[in-house]
Amino acid sequence: MRLLLPILISAALAGCLEVEAKEERGYDRHEWLPKWSDSDGDCQSTRHELLVQYSLAPVSFTNDKACTVDTGLWLDPYTGNFYTLASDLDVEHIVPLSWAHEHGGANWTVELKRQFAEDPENLWLVDDGRNQSKGDKGPDEWMPPYEPVQAIYVQRFMAIVEKYGLAFSEQESAQILALLEE
Repeated sequence: MRLLLPILISAALAGCLEVEAKEERGYDRHEWLPKWSDSDGDCQSTRHELLVQYSLAPVSFTNDKACTVDTGLWLDPYTGNFYTLASDLDVEHIVPLSWAHEHGGANWTVELKRQFAEDPENLWLVDDGRNQSKGDKGPDEWMPPYEPVQAIYVQRFMAIVEKYGLAFSEQESAQILALLEE
């Protein structure tokens, strides 16, 4: 599988090379995600829905309304560590919002930006400090420190890039391919 992965990724990268993109507006996080939504109206935002869904143990809530998750058991894919307090975790955009903005999403509609921002395929629960250290970097600049998840991270990143028609620059493509060949 390790030998096949660079071939698959190389083919995907070839389809995602950046063509000179017109960027008419600067990045504004509020256009992408003013706040987590509650699409099913059950008082749990996307963040708390994910905390419930991915907990490896029953969750507890901060009150009887069961809107806000307090505790559970989560595995952070970036570090390989377990966490029991929801407040220790961030919802991580595998493909960061500002990265998407700079790689083809700048001229998307607000609706598409918000869809991207809350797409469960692009979201992981991770240690809040690790999320902040990643910032808006792509896999050419940042990799999860937990080595067993690195290939999965790159695959997920590329799948989201392809799903939304985003584009890598030639330099980013070359760096990712070099990284995978190590």
